[in-house]
Order: sequence, then C-alpha cells, then structure tokens
Amino acid sequence: MKPAMKPYCVLSLLMTSLLLAACSGMPKTTGPGTGTPAAATFTIGGAVSGLSGTGLVLQDNGGDNLSISANGSFTFKTSVASGAKYAVTVLTQPTGPAQTCAVASGSGTASANVTTAQVTCTTGTATIGGNVVGLVGTGLVLQNNGGDNLAVATSGSFTFATAIPLGSAYRVTVFTQPKNPGQTCIVTNGSGTASGNVGNIQVTCSTGTLSIGGTVTGLAKAGSGIVLQDNGGDNLTVKANGTFLFPTLVPAGGAYNVTIFTQPSGPNQNCTVTSGTGTANANVTSVQVSCPAIFHTIGGTVVGLVGTNGKMVLQDNGGDNLAVPANGTFTFNTAIADGSKYDVSILDAAGTQPQGCVAWFFTGVATSTVTSVVIDCGHNDWAWFDGSNQVDQKGSFTPPPSPPPNPPVFDTDTPGGRKYPATWTDLAGNLWLFGGDGWTYTFPNAPQPITLNDMWEYTGTQNYSGGFGNFWVAVTPANPAPVARTGAVTWTDATTGDLWLFGGQDGSLNFLNDLWRYNIFLKMWTQVGASSINQNGVYTGATPFPGSRWGANARIDSSGKVWLFGGQGYDKSSTTPGLLNDLWNYNVAANTWTWINIPGSDTANRTGNYGTLGVANGTSNFPGGRETSAAWLDSTGNFWLFGGFDLDSKGSPAALNDLWEFKTGVWTWMSGSNVVNQTGVYGTQGVAAAANVPGARWSSAAWTDAAGNLWLFGGQGYDSTGNGSLADLWEYKGGQWVWTKGPASVSQTGIYGLTPGPIIYPYVGNGPGSRFAPGYWIDNNNQFWLFGGEGFDSTGATGFSLLNDLWRYLPYP
Repeated sequence: MKPAMKPYCVLSLLMTSLLLAACSGMPKTTGPGTGTPAAATFTIGGAVSGLSGTGLVLQDNGGDNLSISANGSFTFKTSVASGAKYAVTVLTQPTGPAQTCAVASGSGTASANVTTAQVTCTTGTATIGGNVVGLVGTGLVLQNNGGDNLAVATSGSFTFATAIPLGSAYRVTVFTQPKNPGQTCIVTNGSGTASGNVGNIQVTCSTGTLSIGGTVTGLAKAGSGIVLQDNGGDNLTVKANGTFLFPTLVPAGGAYNVTIFTQPSGPNQNCTVTSGTGTANANVTSVQVSCPAIFHTIGGTVVGLVGTNGKMVLQDNGGDNLAVPANGTFTFNTAIADGSKYDVSILDAAGTQPQGCVAWFFTGVATSTVTSVVIDCGHNDWAWFDGSNQVDQKGSFTPPPSPPPNPPVFDTDTPGGRKYPATWTDLAGNLWLFGGDGWTYTFPNAPQPITLNDMWEYTGTQNYSGGFGNFWVAVTPANPAPVARTGAVTWTDATTGDLWLFGGQDGSLNFLNDLWRYNIFLKMWTQVGASSINQNGVYTGATPFPGSRWGANARIDSSGKVWLFGGQGYDKSSTTPGLLNDLWNYNVAANTWTWINIPGSDTANRTGNYGTLGVANGTSNFPGGRETSAAWLDSTGNFWLFGGFDLDSKGSPAALNDLWEFKTGVWTWMSGSNVVNQTGVYGTQGVAAAANVPGARWSSAAWTDAAGNLWLFGGQGYDSTGNGSLADLWEYKGGQWVWTKGPASVSQTGIYGLTPGPIIYPYVGNGPGSRFAPGYWIDNNNQFWLFGGEGFDSTGATGFSLLNDLWRYLPYP
C-alpha cells in the first residue's frame, strides 16, 4: 500500500510550494514585456530627546504634521519616494514648561528608510524667528548674532536652528541678499532681548525699491519713545537715540516724507525733523530727528524757620543763589538739564534763631521737576535723642561713680522702659527721673516690669544738636530714697533748687501721701512730715493735708505756691479710694497745706457741675472727680485742667475732654464736652478754629510754653473716629485749640530717623509713636522733652509695651 501512494505525495508537495510562492511577498516574475517594476518609498523618522513639555508638533517638507508626546523614536505617517528630499522641522514648540526643540540631521535625500533625524529639546531657551514677505529671488541668507546662517527659499515663516538662552540678546541681519531677480531685503524688529520665543521679526524683500531711514538724537532716556511716519503711514516707534529704518521700502524714484506722529512723553519733548522729504534715488539715511534737551526746575520746602524776615540764602550746585526769608516752598531760578545732578546747600543762615537749619534730600539726579528738598530749621520738630526704638528695654547702666566715657565714645546709658515716672527739671535745665512702673537693670531674676525707685539725671538740654555732653547718669542717693512708686506728683523749688515728690502708689498697690525733698548737691532725700499708707485727708483744722492718692496733678507758680488737684485716692472719710476733685495749695517755705474750699470737694466720686460754657460761677461750677488729667499754670498763674479718667455731668466714669480754668477762686468750663468718650475735631493742622478740640483722653503729657500757651500730647483716648493710644500734639492759645503736629489717628508707630549719636539731626517727618503715661519736662530753653510711656515703637508693637525713648520738641518762640 505505501509504494502505491508515492506519486501522489510528490505531486501534492509540488502544488503546495507553487501556492505558497503565489501568496508570498516575493516579487512576481514574468517574462519579458509583460509589466513595469513598482517605485520604492521610504519612511522618515528619528528620535526625540529632552522633551518635558507638551504640544511638540513636527513637520516633514512643510506638512505631514506629527504630534510628539514623549521622548523616543518617531516616524512620519507619509513615506517619500526614493530619491526625494525630506526636511524635518518643528512646527510647534512645547509648552508647560516652555521648551525649545532643535532638529539635527533632519534634511537630505531619501535612499533608504531615514531614522537619523535628531530632535533635541531644551528648557530655558528661546527660538528666534519671524516672517519673510515679498521674496521672489533665490539665495537669501539670514544670520542671528553674526552666525547661525539660515537659508530662506520662499516667503513665509522662518526659525533659526539654534535657540538662544532666555534673557540673552538677538540681532537678525541679512547676510546674503536674493538674486535672480536681485532684491533688497530689510529687517524690522530684528533685535532685542529674548524673554520668550521670538516670532515677530519681519524681513521685507522688494524689487527695485529703496529704504528710508536716518538718525534720532536728544531723546531723553526716561522718555517713552517717539513714533515716526513715512508718507503718512508705516508707523515706526523709536525708543532710543541712534539710527532708524522704516520697515516699508519705497519705489526707486519715489517720494518720501518723514514726519513725527507722536512726540515723546515722560518727560515730554518737542522733536523736529530735518532732511525728511525728497526723492529716493538711493537708500536714504540722512533724515535727522532732533529732540531738544529737557530742563527741570529744582526746589522744595522750608519748614521750622522763625519769622518772615530771615536772611537765609540757598544755593544749587554751588551757585544760583536764592534768598528764602520765610517758611514755604522755593524754586531756584535756573533749571538744569534732564539727567543732571543737583546739590542744594545753605549759603547764609536765616539769622532769626540760634539753631541752624538742616538740608534733607538735597542731592540727586533730575529726571523730572524736583520739589522734594526740605530745609528744616528745627521748630515744630521732634528729635530722637536717646534710648531705644524698641519696646521693653531694660536700659543700660554704668555703676557710679564711674564717669561718662570720653569722646569719641558716646554714652549709651539709659533708664529702662517705664510708665508713670516722677520727673523734674532742675534750675540748670537738666532732667531728672524717678521710679515708675517698668524695667530695670537690677533684679535680673525678678519678674519684670516692676515698681521702681531708681533715679536718673539727663544733662545737655542746652545742646541743640546734641553731643558728648548729652547723656543719662544713674544717681545713687547718699541716704535711703522714697519707696518705689508710680503716679506721684513733683515740683522744683525755684529758690533752693530742691526736687519735691508727693504721693503715688507703691508696689503693693497702697496709696501714698508722703512728701519728700531731694537736695541735688548733697544727693540726699529728706522726708517732710509724717505720713502713712492709704491715709484719709484732713481738710480743716490746724494742720490740714491731702489724703493718699495716685494720678494727681501738681504745678508750682512763680510765687512758690504749689497747686495740687485730684487723683485716685482717699477723701476725708472713705475706706476705699475714689476719684477726687479737691484742690490744694502747699506753701513750701512754711510747710503748710491749704484746702481750697470748694463745697463738697472733700468727698470722692463727685459728678462735675459744668454750668454754662465760658461763664464763671463761683457758687456752683466745678470739675468732677478724676485721675491722670492734664494740668497747667498759665503766664498769669491761673490753674488749668483738661480731661482725664473722670466723672462727667452725668456721673459716668470714662475719658473726658473738658477744659477748665481756675481763676480768682472760681472754676470755669472753657472748652470740650461735659459727657464722656467724645471724639476729637482736628480741623486743619496748624490752624486755630473755634470748633477744634482734642478727643477725650487720660494720661497725657502737658506743659506751658514761655508765652503762657498750653500744650497737650498723646494719652489714651479718642481720635476723630475711634479710641486707642494717641500721638497728636495740641496747643491752646487765644481761647482756641490748634492741632499742631502728629497723626490724627490712634495706634501709630514712631518714626525715629537717624540713631542718636554725637550729633542729632531733627527732621520734620520724625515723631514719637502713640503712647500714654510718659515722663515729660519743659527745660530752660522752652523745649519739651518726652520719655517712654506705654505705646508703640518703630515696628508697630502691640502698643501695650513700655518704651524708653527720649524725644525733644522745639516749638516756635
């Protein structure tokens, strides 16, 4: 059986091989003249590397768009014929992040499948390109930054092969002009700094046309540019001096007319065109745009000058003398060119005051009108003399009897931050400070702040500009000092120079009515008379004396009589302290107290009886009980009282802004409201008005100037809209309030200026921050001094911290 089947197996195998051959990919063979061979095609591709963005699109021969989403190999969908050209280019660069992708080995003639095109993507570079219009010739070659040659065959977009780093400069130029036919191509928007991909460069090619351009001179550097036109259009913005070229060519033999469409601004200039019209028989480069130089006036403001007939003469740049006899604005006669330096100085002093004047913001470069120079002559100025511009300082201390350091070392000793200290001005004009509630250099392990009884002297108040003679000295008395206290009252004996201290509250919150005298020369304290804590007052009889109290007021008049008013303390019979409104006189020579018998004022917590504003009534008018009010004696010896934490006409305890005068034994309500918590009416700074009034407040600083006018600074209370700590400065003169200086809002930080040193420079813009309960003095030169308190430093601390900065204010004489 097997031998009989062999022929069939051979035949079967032969047929199977023929069928496989027919179905295979092998080319079909025929005899001569029976068909034509098929043309070969090849794929175009390569590899992408460095891609991290999205949106990359490649092209081959300007089409066959291929989106690439990841690194690796790629192949265009459309194959090209054998022997055909291919050109791989980037149509769309990636974004997110922005990248620049460049093609290498991307063009050639296909003789096999192409896999060699390399697309390399980098981050932080920018492509440089644009658009070519009007190209009909051949051979145009562009360059960027003198290289990276790019041959352009047809009009359309172009991109240089080499991307440049972001932030670097580019400059596109024509390296080779087109031929057959010959053309002239010009580049516009061809240079700049690449902050991203650049695609707005335009290359305009024309046949038989000429370029129009020239030069711009005198354009101010600070200017915003000038816009030129040729033949009423073809706008060209020029932002810097140098050559310019209009983007549109004109026909050979054609007319051109260059004009200014928009003049430069910031600063403004009025530029003119010369050689701007004509017939173009060759490329025109002779148009001249001239911008005249800009000049600026130099000036500023004089502040703080006394009088209106001063002899002050100012100079700018060592000349251009200008007489400035009074406060106000000034402008030098001679303007200076834009970009020039100015330097303002004082040639002749005013001669109306012993203090000199200081020039601020006096030099610079003029790029516009200058009005910022300040000639500050010191009056109505705050000056920071000592201490820190930060809160809660423990101060610094050189133990006596070590003398202050010798120049050029500046003495930086200072009391620690505190509130409610006792203060005096001695007969030599030096400032004295005792106790208060605050920080000390001693007791390093004790909780602070604490109630203090340290004593300090500040010398040098007569030195207007400060110096090495201006310093604090810690004073150690030769015998025991009064117990530590806060809220005491003081006065200076004009005959002996002794410093007097009465009352206050000790560290155990007991109220005091002890009376002490300090001899400066002997450095000795002496207690005058007996006393005890929480003592009731004795108002009548052989030996009357005021009860224990805190936050009272005391002033000594020219006859040596001391006036003492109110406070928080004990009346004739109370067992707990209350708000007092009793008025006392103390005779220093006789050591006797006298109660000014206003009926009922020997009883605490009395409601005020105001009567009619401005009308005296000796039988019924009197201020209500109060603590930490402000008080003055005017030039005729009358006693004045303002605000405090008080009882108003309705018995309400809160802040008041009532002003009272005690004259010839009668109280008169002179200004402000008879109810609590009134906001202030500030009016115009420096201008008196009947409607003006400080807001209600307590724990302010108060002093009387040489002319007898009353001054008030800060405190805790109300501005025009709300409440908090204040830094406003007021003067009461001629029956009206004047808001003189300082912010009209609560909770303001201090503006300290230059750090204190051997020379102090007052500046009209400086001033202490908002505060209450500071120490304060008036010296022998009618200068007001302010120390510490609770409030705001230079950084805007919460306002509930303690300061130890020392300030001086000089009013007008």
